[in-house]
Amino acid sequence: MISSALRVVPVLMVVGLLSSCSSSSSSSSTTTTTTNAYAAAYQSAKFNNGTNGNLTVSFPSSCSMTVTGTGVPYQHQSYYLAPVGTNGTVVATTPSGIQLQVVSYSSISANDTAVSATFNICPTKAASTTAAGGGAIGLIFSGTVLFDPYEATSTVALSDNASYTFTSGGTSYTASFIDPCNQHTAGMNNSSTWHFHGVPTCWTSVVDGTSGPSHIIGIALDGYPIYGGYDINGNAVSVSSLDACNGITSATPEFPNGAYHYVLPVNTTTKQSSIDCYAGTVDATLAMNMKKLACKMPMLLANGKERLPDGREVSREEAAAWMRQTGMQSMPGMQMASGAPGKAKMPMAGM
Repeated sequence: MISSALRVVPVLMVVGLLSSCSSSSSSSSTTTTTTNAYAAAYQSAKFNNGTNGNLTVSFPSSCSMTVTGTGVPYQHQSYYLAPVGTNGTVVATTPSGIQLQVVSYSSISANDTAVSATFNICPTKAASTTAAGGGAIGLIFSGTVLFDPYEATSTVALSDNASYTFTSGGTSYTASFIDPCNQHTAGMNNSSTWHFHGVPTCWTSVVDGTSGPSHIIGIALDGYPIYGGYDINGNAVSVSSLDACNGITSATPEFPNGAYHYVLPVNTTTKQSSIDCYAGTVDATLAMNMKKLACKMPMLLANGKERLPDGREVSREEAAAWMRQTGMQSMPGMQMASGAPGKAKMPMAGM
């Protein structure tokens, strides 16, 4: 990508995989004087930091912000649906045919992936847009990352959900592939990348309250702010008013005179549920590193075949050969929670 003396290109470092993650961190936020409207807005944004928070935030210069997240979701369900593995019991199937089994949150959260990034918070428009390209495309200030609209199979994630209700220990639970906060995990090689595929309702309710306009809830890799789905008057933003990257120039609480920003629309299950391209400049190395957080494992389908990340349906033997050729490995077996449907020790496929 082209850089200039007038632009600070964001640099991101993907932190090594953790054997465990604490959900507590305190902010080391240090503000610096700035006259840039975007930078000033970020310095006053609400972060999930402080006692028991999932972020630490600092501003090393007037146009840079370093954010480190534990990767632990702000809210979560007790159980989730995950692509079925060896010895798993299929309890639900997504509309695209991905077979799912029940797993406990505790069994897939032991290896949460932390991410640390330094963003340019004085963004400017690029000459042309850049495709998001999969993986983490931004960071939500609740402490976890935002993915583009698609699963690894190029299916729009929020249109390919499924849920299953069961009773364990006398308590009724509902497990979802993507939970009510529009998040789930991508598990691969001993890691779990919790991420959103759409508006993070559990976080917007904290930042915005139950009504009123949306405020800044995150930052995209090109430095432009991410908002929830309500305009300055508290009305739902129309998908048709957004550009190809889910961007719009309009007034917000932080920018009463209007500024360019991204919107995650409410009640949207199309490809515009998340950001699909960038309006600003993103460093190529940054984009490549973030893309690595996307899971690229085959998914077992109801027809007995497996779907590869490029969308091809192949036999299970062919999928195994593809994994060997690409160096992919299933996650080690994870013990099912006591009382949950399914069998013990299933290697999780990617999500």
